[in-house]
Amino acid sequence: MEIVREDVFDAVRRGYSELEFASGDEITAYFDAIETTDILGHSSHIKGILFEQEYVDALETSGVAASLFEATNHPGTDVMLFGGLDGTTEIQLKATDSVSYVTGAMEEDPEIAFAVTSEVAAQMGSDLVIDAGIENAALDSAVTDTLFEEAVSPLGALSLFRLLIGLPF
Repeated sequence: MEIVREDVFDAVRRGYSELEFASGDEITAYFDAIETTDILGHSSHIKGILFEQEYVDALETSGVAASLFEATNHPGTDVMLFGGLDGTTEIQLKATDSVSYVTGAMEEDPEIAFAVTSEVAAQMGSDLVIDAGIENAALDSAVTDTLFEEAVSPLGALSLFRLLIGLPF
């Protein structure tokens, strides 16, 4: 599954009500104008929404009926699956490469099923989580390449900011 620019723009439209009807150029201009120190937060927010959309699309492509919640900040879970023995199942998604982040969330809500990026699933084992079949690196690249490419280039301001606070490029 390839993540394209329009997928990122759709995630922005879903996560930013003021951009719901914006064109790709308008979205790009919006993020060009934000402060460098705010890029990391925006990028993570968009990546999470993009992950939800891509996962639901992948499920539906494979014949599983699934849906996103209307609100992007739905408490506890992100995706609904329909059918099966229980009728409807809700799943929490984690768009990360951090196993500790996922295990912390699992400890807080042990009754919820978790779908995670392929990198995390490979480290944790399939008995604990669902491998969404989507790589965290692909999500990061799609968001960065579409909206923040100049800011995270090796010489860009975001890369310098991340270096200063101790985060890898």
